[in-house]
Amino acid sequence: MYPQSKREVRNCKIIKTVFACCKEFFMQTSIHGLNHIAAPRRHWAERIVWVFITAMAVWGVVDISLGQWQRYNDNPTVVTLEKDFRTWRFNIPALTACEQDRVSMEKVPNAIKSRWNIGEEDQKYEYYHRFIKTVANSDLFHLNGYAEFKDDATLNVNLYELAVEVLPEHRIKMGSSETLLQKWIPIMTEAGACYTINSIAVADVALVKPDKNNTLQAPTTCKYSSQSCYIMVESAAKIDYYIHSPYDVANVMVTPSTVYPSLNRYTELSSMETRTGLGVRELPPKTRHCLYTDEPVKPSRKVYSTHTCRQDCRSRLAQKLCGCKPFYYFYDDGPSCTPSGMWCLAAYSQTLANFGGIKCACSQQCLGSVFREISKEDQIWDRGPFQARGAVRFTVQAPRTRYTRHIVFHLQDLVVSFGGAAGLFLGASFISFVEIGYFLLEKLFRGPPTNTKMVQKPTIPYDETVKEITCILEENFNKR
Repeated sequence: MYPQSKREVRNCKIIKTVFACCKEFFMQTSIHGLNHIAAPRRHWAERIVWVFITAMAVWGVVDISLGQWQRYNDNPTVVTLEKDFRTWRFNIPALTACEQDRVSMEKVPNAIKSRWNIGEEDQKYEYYHRFIKTVANSDLFHLNGYAEFKDDATLNVNLYELAVEVLPEHRIKMGSSETLLQKWIPIMTEAGACYTINSIAVADVALVKPDKNNTLQAPTTCKYSSQSCYIMVESAAKIDYYIHSPYDVANVMVTPSTVYPSLNRYTELSSMETRTGLGVRELPPKTRHCLYTDEPVKPSRKVYSTHTCRQDCRSRLAQKLCGCKPFYYFYDDGPSCTPSGMWCLAAYSQTLANFGGIKCACSQQCLGSVFREISKEDQIWDRGPFQARGAVRFTVQAPRTRYTRHIVFHLQDLVVSFGGAAGLFLGASFISFVEIGYFLLEKLFRGPPTNTKMVQKPTIPYDETVKEITCILEENFNKR
């Protein structure tokens, strides 16, 4: 029983010490309500009432502060609609050109010779030629041409390298209302090997590493004025043109503008842009709910865009369905498909188009442009020098509205809301919380009180002092 009694005594001392410290702090602090709890000569019922009131005040401070903290972390921005369009510079669209026949006849013999050691005089030359055309001209949603080659093991070659090797040289003539310093960049899309211009999201899908100087001026912009902004392209080949945001890659799910020799087309586009205000970029992506192009979500990526994210979803789905990825996703991880794998994916074209009913969660882009076709006018040149070439002119209608993401709840607003809640419920200020820290440090680092004894110095009564002074004066007088 003795050890138990000793423990109880020690616990009792600790409790008394804690109560003494609390009482001392309550009497010294400037936080309202606490001094009424520790004030002397108060009835116990009155103290309980003040404890309840103070506890409710503390709960109010904590509840409001947590709500403001959640708002700062989850939704400190707002998207506004701006209309001061006369001062804007708006983006000219990016353009991706995909020839419908993506096989250079001059490059085919060397491609066949290097892989199967077959010359043009061989009987199987035409067979391999058809295979090359099937690979180069296929797209993710039209893979039925692989049925002829699905069981041939000799065709298990690198399909990506084959499609790139036979890609025709760039044969597009281009003009623009603005000075275009960029060059056409060969890329791999879900529609096969193509060329793109005025896009800054091609670092991952480019067939060759793009020169930094080539994307330095991208995207090209145009100032609002009475003059129209346009891009004009001309070629002798049949080409599908995809219009898209300069901050993204082409979406082959949309209907392209197909131009063939003798066709002269005029297309007018509308534009809606998304921008960000000051300070938005410094916010973490989770807080601003969007990503910039130079914020890839994978370590192996160099850029981020909405459609490259969706391509990642399709790549994972393809590997789940057929155990391989199509060669259009050469930059992704996983085994590449052989002709039999591509034939397997042909049965799932609709599934790949809608992601198999599974949500593909991709973050919005902080910067972007959406272009939509307003009108289209076609002319056929059936005689003269223009009948051998096709041209299309994309005119961008200057936007009069745009979306801008602004910060409406800054860090300063968060601090002010904390202070307002503390001041409203507890009458506290910044100094009040400094007092708490000072009191704790004082108790932790100040040494124990020393035992001092009061020594009272004996005092001489006033009358005795007067008499003593009188005697001293008389003695001095007599000596004279």
